[in-house]
Amino acid sequence: MSFLIPRPYFLLLLIALSYSVVGNAQLSDWESGEIVIQETDTNYIKKLISKAEELSFSNPDSSLIASEKALELSERLGYDLGKAQSLKNIGIVSYYRSEFFIAEQHFQQSLEVFQKSGDILGISNLQSNIGSVYLSMGDDPKALDHFFESLRNAEIVDDPMRIGTAYVNIGTVYKNDELTYDPAIEYYQKSVPYFEEINYSMGLAAANVNLGELYLELEKPESSLPYLNDALDHFRELGFDPATPLNFIGAAYLKMEDFANAEEFYKQALASSVEKSTKFEEAEAYLGLGNVALQQQNPALAVSSFISGLEVAQNEGLLQQTRDAYLGLSEAYALQNDYQNAYETYQRLNAAEDSLRNNEHATVLSQLRSITHSRERTYENQKIQYELERSLEKEKEEQARLLLFIGLGVFVLISLGLLNRFMFIRKARNRIAEEKDRSDEILLNILPEETADELKKNGSIKAKQFNEITVLFTDFKGFSLIAEQLSPEQLVESVDYYFRYFDTIIEKYGLEKIKTIGDAYMCAAGIPRPSETHAEDALKAAIDMRDFVEKTKENPPKNIYPFEVRVGLNSGPVVAGVVGTKKFAYDIWGSTVNFAARMESKSEPGRINVSESTYNLLKDKYDFTYRGEVEVKNGQLLKMYFAEVEYEQIA
Repeated sequence: MSFLIPRPYFLLLLIALSYSVVGNAQLSDWESGEIVIQETDTNYIKKLISKAEELSFSNPDSSLIASEKALELSERLGYDLGKAQSLKNIGIVSYYRSEFFIAEQHFQQSLEVFQKSGDILGISNLQSNIGSVYLSMGDDPKALDHFFESLRNAEIVDDPMRIGTAYVNIGTVYKNDELTYDPAIEYYQKSVPYFEEINYSMGLAAANVNLGELYLELEKPESSLPYLNDALDHFRELGFDPATPLNFIGAAYLKMEDFANAEEFYKQALASSVEKSTKFEEAEAYLGLGNVALQQQNPALAVSSFISGLEVAQNEGLLQQTRDAYLGLSEAYALQNDYQNAYETYQRLNAAEDSLRNNEHATVLSQLRSITHSRERTYENQKIQYELERSLEKEKEEQARLLLFIGLGVFVLISLGLLNRFMFIRKARNRIAEEKDRSDEILLNILPEETADELKKNGSIKAKQFNEITVLFTDFKGFSLIAEQLSPEQLVESVDYYFRYFDTIIEKYGLEKIKTIGDAYMCAAGIPRPSETHAEDALKAAIDMRDFVEKTKENPPKNIYPFEVRVGLNSGPVVAGVVGTKKFAYDIWGSTVNFAARMESKSEPGRINVSESTYNLLKDKYDFTYRGEVEVKNGQLLKMYFAEVEYEQIA
């Protein structure tokens, strides 16, 4: 059962965070029609803008009328701030109507006005909004670029709400891919102190509910509960339906097999969602109660709950919940030995999955159309610009003919200038040569030598397939909770202490460091140079890492926290290459990487957990203990083994 479910709210702090021109405008005059338009009255424009913001969600048509009127008056009076805010409000309404191209147009125009006036906070706000449009269109890289720009500008003016919002938005982009869950968690956590500084409950609710959901997806329900309980408090403080965090808390207890608490929180979520008429959460609560009943071997109660959830899902057009209800029903009927109903429900499940896939395809197609529309508009702008430049070029050519004789007269002066230019270029080349040597040194710290040479030679790097390598993951037990107890200085000093030694170990055994994310350290043997001993090299490195952490735990240096380490190994094929243009990063992809991460997450402190593929390469030389199987994506089962190897055995 997947818990990474998009809610209708609290996944992003994007458009709804308004950069208002008026703090508390009085709107009753506008509503009653008592205000007389004054040609020089900017206060009237401000009230129109404030009214448009208020009506963005409840009455978008009226919001547009107010925004367009405010825009007209602002342009007439030359009131730039009113123009920028009006354009932004039109973009907001378009965004929530899923008119992403129109929204992006108006946000861009608003951004240009803010940039012209040097309004850094307004620039940050609009970059965030444009990022949300690209995210909704499925263009995550562009969304990420705009969110980071929003963060940079928010930091310039030191605005806690904008900084926290940018961190949440960046985390939301990373949350779209399970390979980037760790940075998603990191950025959500970064947002919390900024929201706490200004007691911003909406931001804290968003950050905490997303953190709780991610830890559920990572099979860490105990870690999710503190965040979900905090989110629950903020939901209630804001007067929002608390069914979202209540459902997640129920899911956490279900994963922990605490069925009594799971049932209690699902029932609370159901009561709240029925009261508030939030049908999405009502369907989720019924499905949660059905899964609790299944786990308790109570198929009759499970059938009743799943049928109730199915009715809500079908009435509301919730395809994912419809599919999950049919899946639960088929399992419940099978548990009752009612195979006729189980078979019929399974047939409906297949139909529901087809509908879900078709809906996903339609969504992707819509996103592609939006992106194509945006690119076509860019092409038209470039075409107009080209024609303008050609016109200017012809004018310059005509002027050049008139200036020809004048040019001959200043030839001698130009010759002297060229001599000075030659001296300047020679000095510049010397500086460039020095900078090139420095750049080469930095590049070798980022990329493998062969990869760096390829980049310098060809200007690009081709992705490569490696048929057999071994990936090694480590992390520290309970790192998130421990990090909250340590000072920033001690936390950074401790992590740096271990990772520096890990760097030495992998250099000793010829492994390639891939990256570190938070407390996770990832490296691989057999790349970029293939090696027949990749599995053994990785195991030796893992032993050294484990022993170093254990020895440090027995006698930790001053200010170094004695962590406990978990290690996971998996062998198989990967694709390797370089991503990024501003900051190169050498990385590897493939199910081999995902399964290695799963081996690490299923390991235990002080132990090395290896997959079946790694075990088969080493079983004739080293001792292992079979641990059972772990389920990964798509229902695939992987066998796991603990390496029963001490350093003396491999030395």
